[in-house]
Amino acid sequence: MAKVLEAPQGAREKKPLVSYRYEALNEQGKLVKGTVKAGGEIEAERLLIEMSYRPVHVEIVPSMFSLEEAFPGFFAVKPRDIIIFSRQLATLLKSGISLLPALDILSGQAATSRAFKKVMESMTADLRGGSSFTQSLNKHPKVFSEIYCRTLAVGEQAGSLETVLHRMADYTEKQGAVSKKIGAALSYPMMVLGVGLVVGVIMMTVVLPKMLTLFTTMNVVLPLPTRILMGTTNFMTSNILGIIIFGAVLAIAIIWMMKQPSGRRFLDRMKLNAPLIGPPTLMSELARFCRSASVLIGAGLSLQEIMEVVPQASNNMHIRNALNELKERLLLGEGLAGPMSRISLFPPLLVQMVQVGEESNTLDFTLGVVADFYETMAEEKTTAMTGMIGPLSTIVIALFVGFIAVSVLMPMYSITGAFG
Repeated sequence: MAKVLEAPQGAREKKPLVSYRYEALNEQGKLVKGTVKAGGEIEAERLLIEMSYRPVHVEIVPSMFSLEEAFPGFFAVKPRDIIIFSRQLATLLKSGISLLPALDILSGQAATSRAFKKVMESMTADLRGGSSFTQSLNKHPKVFSEIYCRTLAVGEQAGSLETVLHRMADYTEKQGAVSKKIGAALSYPMMVLGVGLVVGVIMMTVVLPKMLTLFTTMNVVLPLPTRILMGTTNFMTSNILGIIIFGAVLAIAIIWMMKQPSGRRFLDRMKLNAPLIGPPTLMSELARFCRSASVLIGAGLSLQEIMEVVPQASNNMHIRNALNELKERLLLGEGLAGPMSRISLFPPLLVQMVQVGEESNTLDFTLGVVADFYETMAEEKTTAMTGMIGPLSTIVIALFVGFIAVSVLMPMYSITGAFG
């Protein structure tokens, strides 16, 4: 629930108040959002702490209309920007350049990404103000994931920041490659279905009504397919506004449902259990879990710290709940493989590989191997799914076109026979 807070009266006398948008955790550990009026970012964070909130993210609210605020999706930092930044920063650090000058150099080269340029300028200002590199990263949770920040924090403390940067660049690249392959595989059948739907709507609402009115003037008995087509066409043309309103309401209801925790869990569970999209979705989520855990173990984090972070990387609430349950069992001292074997979402192969990794103290390596396997499986299952969707969509469109052709041609034969 969003709240609007104001700084104490004494703070108002020192500086003009500015609105800051915040995300914070309350005493129950729940995320709350809102705005706070304060004389500066530090003062805003202090006010939140006084209100028993733990600040997660604080940013100034723009006083004027901006395209970035109106269309955040078009101006968001892309994963490719993070990959290039990580590799370039690692190279500069390895060549002997210190962190602050390296960020200055990269900030000057980021002109192609306006959003990321602002992020790097903010990070550079934070470093000049005495903040650590990790603290400057944590101020941008929408850009740098918690996994990224935690891993680089370990690298910064251990003095191996350039090595960890290369590792996180590889991790981000692999995550993006899997998502890109799945998206590319789904694009063709989705395009075919979309084009078929648009053509069908145009035919039913524009083309066919004019053609079918000719049949009503003829004194012939229309066949059943023609009567079905005429009834459907008449319904769509006479109720087009209602259909549009119904579709808009349905879309809004689905979006609202996806934003509710219970609705999101239901939809995510349905997605995992769906015949075609379920297997590749599960494989992709398992690959993300294994890859994330492997990278964090290699960076030096303990299993307890890793299981605090990894669930947040999952896009599926059902998977996230399973990982949180795994975390609770781990904190009770039951290890990883044992509790994993009692959760049906985790396949026996993954359980066995985790058990081998725990016994041989090579969990990061075994999880990396399993991640490669599941990434390949996700790609193969997605390809197989699209191989089925493509012909099915073609058959559906062919049946639709064939039904229209039969419905139009059959009355013509009847009319020809009547005149003969």
